Amino acid sequence: MEKTNHFLPAYIVGVLLLIGASIPTDSLTKIKDIHGFFDIVFSEYSLHFFGFGIFAGLLAWGYYKRSSSGLFLRAGFFSFSYGLLIEVYHYFLPYRSAELLDLALDAAGILIILGLVWLIFYRQK
Repeated sequence: MEKTNHFLPAYIVGVLLLIGASIPTDSLTKIKDIHGFFDIVFSEYSLHFFGFGIFAGLLAWGYYKRSSSGLFLRAGFFSFSYGLLIEVYHYFLPYRSAELLDLALDAAGILIILGLVWLIFYRQK
């Protein structure tokens, strides 16, 4: 019997979030200046909102596949805690800053994406 790790996509997104949190904001500005489309995609607001929302959705999917109870509570708590840890990490980086707005955007993305995932999972049943 093949053992599948359903959390692998969430792990990958989690690592990408950490890598993105480690990049100086000046580097993001250079990427955004390439094209107007990148200005929207790589805006601080969309990265926080969609990054942590997707992370929470993938965690919920992993818990769902593992038939865990409380999957939305677990996914929401873990992804929000990860966002909080990244903000603490930003506090100690000289070229980044920790902001409550970033944490609020993380929470909004988590709640909305988990709400959509809830509609998808439980509307099928």
